Amino acid sequence: MQHLRQSLLILCAFQVGFPAAAQTAQPDRGQQERPQQDRADPAWLTTDQVRTVLRARGYTEIGGLTREDDIFRVTDAVRYGEKVPELRIDALTGLPREMAPLTEGQARSLLLERGYSNVEEMGREGEVIHLRARQGETPVELRVNARTGALVR
Repeated sequence: MQHLRQSLLILCAFQVGFPAAAQTAQPDRGQQERPQQDRADPAWLTTDQVRTVLRARGYTEIGGLTREDDIFRVTDAVRYGEKVPELRIDALTGLPREMAPLTEGQARSLLLERGYSNVEEMGREGEVIHLRARQGETPVELRVNARTGALVR
């Protein structure tokens, strides 16, 4: 049963892959080749998908989003309340190629967006930001990974 399932998956991949390869291999004689940046690579994300990935990573007010070959450039963006410099986004993953770690202020905004209140910064140890906050009526001490934005209680 397992071999049959694998064989079917491989067969489907070949059926899907060959037409796409035939379309991009060589232009017809009467058809002019499009410039590299205008080609639609099925693996590349769309601008809407890039915006979705960036929003999930705390970016808002995303402006000036353009694709250049295998990257997207974002000239205007805010991450957890702070304006960030121009971003270079990988066209396959939607993730920034270089991403500065979160600042203490951004970590504070991240917690406020997640429903915490009375957020106070307590310091930083390398890539871990220590904060004190309230979750409802309960005081909590939290750590935020400055690289990923992951929250640890």
